[in-house]
Amino acid sequence: MDKTAFFKLSYGLYIISTKYEEHFAGCVVNTVVQATAEEKPKLLVTVNKENDTNLTMKKAKKVNISVLSQEADMLLIGKFGFRSSKDFNKLEGTTNIIGKNGIPIITQAVCSYIEANIIEELECGTHTVFVLEATDAEILNDKPVLTYGYYHNVIKGKTPPKASSFAQ
Repeated sequence: MDKTAFFKLSYGLYIISTKYEEHFAGCVVNTVVQATAEEKPKLLVTVNKENDTNLTMKKAKKVNISVLSQEADMLLIGKFGFRSSKDFNKLEGTTNIIGKNGIPIITQAVCSYIEANIIEELECGTHTVFVLEATDAEILNDKPVLTYGYYHNVIKGKTPPKASSFAQ
């Protein structure tokens, strides 16, 4: 199989955040997909089972998605993409607001955000696919969104070992 064929799939980059009791967790993902456009749209997000964010999402049953803009720098991406919420306070020094669901929403270098409830989980090898139902969404600005292609080709970013996609 020529796995480089997967490089042609298009992805965005997002920070997902969740909170259970007093524990906040968040990470960068590139697999957020809108599945339906009904009154309460359904989305899919995939998170590595080894990530603290995965376990916290399973407990919290809710999550926020921040759509990164091209203004996102490697400090922000590195904080959420290459460090664990178990060992590091990712909110410290990061611009955020508290969502209607009580979970911090990252707003630094972000174009929009979505708040959602987790309505189903599907175990998929190394990852869990979470089925979400949107409860709120807001556009923050009209800046261009950060795609995985832009991240690799312009920013020259690397792919973390727990990412769900193949790296170029």
